[in-house]
Amino acid sequence: MKKTVIVSSPGKLIIGGEHAVVYGRRALVTSIGMRLYMQLTVDENSSNQTDKHLLNVLLHDTNQRYTIDLSESSGSHPIEIQAVIYAYNHFKSLLSDRNTLNIEVRSEIPIGAGLGSSAAFSVCLVGCFYLLSHETLNAEEINQLAYKIECLFHGTPSGIDNTISTFGQSLLYSRTLKKHLNFHLSNLAIIDTGIPKSTKRMVSLVRSFVESNPNDGEKILNEIETCVDTMVEHPEEINQLFQENQRLLKSLGVSTPEIDQIIEILLKNKISTKITGAGGGGCLIALTTTFTKEEVLELLKDNPIKSIQFVECGVEGLREEQTLFS
Repeated sequence: MKKTVIVSSPGKLIIGGEHAVVYGRRALVTSIGMRLYMQLTVDENSSNQTDKHLLNVLLHDTNQRYTIDLSESSGSHPIEIQAVIYAYNHFKSLLSDRNTLNIEVRSEIPIGAGLGSSAAFSVCLVGCFYLLSHETLNAEEINQLAYKIECLFHGTPSGIDNTISTFGQSLLYSRTLKKHLNFHLSNLAIIDTGIPKSTKRMVSLVRSFVESNPNDGEKILNEIETCVDTMVEHPEEINQLFQENQRLLKSLGVSTPEIDQIIEILLKNKISTKITGAGGGGCLIALTTTFTKEEVLELLKDNPIKSIQFVECGVEGLREEQTLFS
């Protein structure tokens, strides 16, 4: 007998407040219409007479397959499998040790682009086991456990990514604030520069700047927070606020000549663009108004970029699905 559950959760974008949020300032984060889908099937195999308790994992996007014996506590596994084992151990008292577990994952969220792929994986993983065990989804409880799994991926993350992936919509976030917002943007483009980024290196660079220039550093961080608050209070000013937030990020040293050139070209065509995430590479976000993807690509034809995707913002969070492939 088999029992199957399927869930999905969205990726995320930081609209404003990058780096400043590390220093306790507010950031504006939104969920995006790029989702990760996960299916968990429990095969209640009563004919299994071996001591093995098998876990099969299939990652469709990378065509990676893993088979793990859960009865063996030792062994070196990829981080995704460590995450699965962590979630399983949390829920195993509710599962028979004679079952074979099959997990399949399909994702629309690019890995390593700062769009919350690991958080969506963590949230879906907990969501699958929770739904299987409780036949419902409790967002608060799922979010708490998903954060612990996110720590396997990132050490001590802020908690922004898993929270937005669980609850969806948009969020005004700081260490002391978690305010859900009805914030939406239309025709927002994610431009993947294709430039390799290191979040750790960019965070370290900003810390060095702030410690070496405490007065200027504090002033810039406060002005970034002011941008974020104004984005929420006066969304009609979003174009000017994108430009101001980008100017401040450049002052912190997280832009690059390649990024500056892309932003300058688009601004000449009245497209406001800024870094999203750590900077130094990775992705930019652009308010493309009436421009199509093809028109933006034409504007940037002399700039080597990896991809452009238009996304919906402020979408639904973790939810149950009927199929792994929509």
